[in-house]
Amino acid sequence: MKKIFISIAAIAATTFASFADTSLSEAYNALSGMTGMSEKSVSAIQISPDASIKNVKTATVSSASENAQEYRDKFIYMMENLPVRNMVIGANNQRELAAVYSSPAGGGLYNILIVTGNTLEGNFAVSYGQTNSAGVNAIRNSQVSMDSQELVVSSSPEAGTNNFVSMNN
Repeated sequence: MKKIFISIAAIAATTFASFADTSLSEAYNALSGMTGMSEKSVSAIQISPDASIKNVKTATVSSASENAQEYRDKFIYMMENLPVRNMVIGANNQRELAAVYSSPAGGGLYNILIVTGNTLEGNFAVSYGQTNSAGVNAIRNSQVSMDSQELVVSSSPEAGTNNFVSMNN
């Protein structure tokens, strides 16, 4: 009887572990820790007249074309392990990818994770910071345009701010 109980407990623990989500900070740490990534920090990025992303850390890499596929695979793998319910906006055309994730941080703040990549040029970036609900809504209401040469995520025209994410071939 004791063995059956232990077996059931082990199966339950394994099942619940598979439901564990990767947090946005864990995703940032994993991607920013990849070989070749260099990190910079800024205090704030304005994304709309009434919102900004604060305490922003950004890690970037410009890899040789032969390494671009490795970065692409790791970035996409991480994106697949983040909860879809946390994705605010995203786009992928097999050459460029851009996605923004958000999760509550408490006290009216939200953690933000921004993932971008361009496999043709080998440029990849991941950013992490905090914003308020107005910031999440500004990102959610962004416009996404894509074609074979360009991927642009821009804040709404009435926000009066520059492009949020832009990648060109």
